[in-house]
Amino acid sequence: MKVIKWSEIQNEITNKISLKELSQGSGVTIGSFDGLHIGHRKLIDLLLKKTSEKNLIPIIATFSTPLPNYKHSSDYRGDISTLNQRLSIFEELGVQYVLLIDFSDEFAKIGGTDFFSVLQKVFNMKLLVEGFDFRCGYKGSTDCEAITYYAKSNNLDFNYLDPVIYESERVSSSYIRKMIMNGFFSTVNDLLLRNYEVDCSDVESKINENILYYDKSEIKQVLPEKGIFNVLVKTSANEIRTRLVVSSTKLELRELNCSAIPRIQTIKF
Repeated sequence: MKVIKWSEIQNEITNKISLKELSQGSGVTIGSFDGLHIGHRKLIDLLLKKTSEKNLIPIIATFSTPLPNYKHSSDYRGDISTLNQRLSIFEELGVQYVLLIDFSDEFAKIGGTDFFSVLQKVFNMKLLVEGFDFRCGYKGSTDCEAITYYAKSNNLDFNYLDPVIYESERVSSSYIRKMIMNGFFSTVNDLLLRNYEVDCSDVESKINENILYYDKSEIKQVLPEKGIFNVLVKTSANEIRTRLVVSSTKLELRELNCSAIPRIQTIKF
């Protein structure tokens, strides 16, 4: 899987290489894809199905940080998945290209149809697949109705997906964040199609009275507010089943032998 940064595609040489590699055309879906839940999976499945039928290359345009973190940073409770976790799943699913965008005030000013024009020029986009409530462009002014009009006028096949419902709730990343904060991991794992996993590889653990712990403030992913959970801890050498005690400020692994445990990579709920 090839990852191309938004800053790179403004370079003329990269534009020419991309056009050559994508001469057959591409199909694109755009979004934060935080958590890559069942709704995202259905969207990507539709993209892969349509691109296979039309002999196009599947591309995902996503953001280095989920958009709610940029737009609502004051009350944002954390990412569901890290960028590396998202990229890994994209590759597993069969996505061939990822356009990675560092969202900024400058990028936010780009009109939706102007963005599509860039995708058509650089990636030879012939297909666009989105959710029913997708909006983009300056202040979210480009909605599905505007996209439909643009597609008809610009030789673009536009497909959208209806909402995905789970137990009467519309599946969304914000809903999953609430479930994680409440500690409802049975629901979370059903919606993610995998166990929720916190990446600790870049976070330093601490020890107090032989208890290994992490400060919650140092972890960028969303965490339960409080509770005791059975978890699988993956270290650089092995995997250990244990219990995790979550307080308002810490994640404590009280049953581990602190003197013998290798560096922890992930905690899986």
